[in-house]
Amino acid sequence: MKSIFVWLFIVAVPIWAADPVISSVPGGIVEIPLSPKVASSKLRLMGHRGTLCEKDGEKSLLFPVSLDTKAGDYFIYRRLGGRKEKMLRVRIEEKRYAEQRLIIKNRRKVNPAPRDMRRIGAESKRKRKDKAFRTERIPDIDFIPPVKGEISSPFGLRRFFNGQPRSPHKGIDIAAPEGRPVVAVSDGYVVDAGDFFFSGNLVFIEHGQGLMTLYAHLSRIDVEPGQRVRKGQRIGLVGKTGRVTGPHLHFSVLIDGVYVDPTLFVEGPEDGERMNGEE
Repeated sequence: MKSIFVWLFIVAVPIWAADPVISSVPGGIVEIPLSPKVASSKLRLMGHRGTLCEKDGEKSLLFPVSLDTKAGDYFIYRRLGGRKEKMLRVRIEEKRYAEQRLIIKNRRKVNPAPRDMRRIGAESKRKRKDKAFRTERIPDIDFIPPVKGEISSPFGLRRFFNGQPRSPHKGIDIAAPEGRPVVAVSDGYVVDAGDFFFSGNLVFIEHGQGLMTLYAHLSRIDVEPGQRVRKGQRIGLVGKTGRVTGPHLHFSVLIDGVYVDPTLFVEGPEDGERMNGEE
């Protein structure tokens, strides 16, 4: 795809590179390299600021594409005073994700009781606030794996719990034994940490420019909100808390509060055998 401007264009990154790859599909990212003359804070795609990154002195913006985005043409806009100027057309292709049908023995995790719904509602507000957190530091996007293990459930699965449709899988599940250390994939700031009804013991880390990672179902949390962590630092242990049938790590990546495919950032082994019931 060609840009109408010489300084703004889309480039492809090799799929096995350490950096994120372009994936112009729902759940993917769009990368826009920038010239020094461009103010990244003025650019938007589907209302999102994106994450400003820098590699070898070259800057680029990573824009998220949410899972519910319809296939079609979209535009990157530049804000000029009170008006918007179209800068670049972006094509989002259709992608259909596979289905996953799971049996959850704890029926309250599928059809929560009224008291559970009150808790879930409060936790949803808490998560929305967490996902909106943003610092202006430039993140290190050369992520390391959060835990050693095989991917047992990929991103984007259309899930059915006990035959009932639920939201798509907004992360990857990494099969690992209970108690295995989980580490921060990059330097960051612990936005939140605690026990959630569906996610179990959960940690939110913001790495800069609205780029965030989430670690769920931990058996133990080893960090606190407000704490700064380093890449490779242990933040907890693999567990089976929340809506699960066995121990594993649920790992998510967000840009501007939008879930994107973590495998665009973290290299890992090919999908292993699926473990029934993983969230």
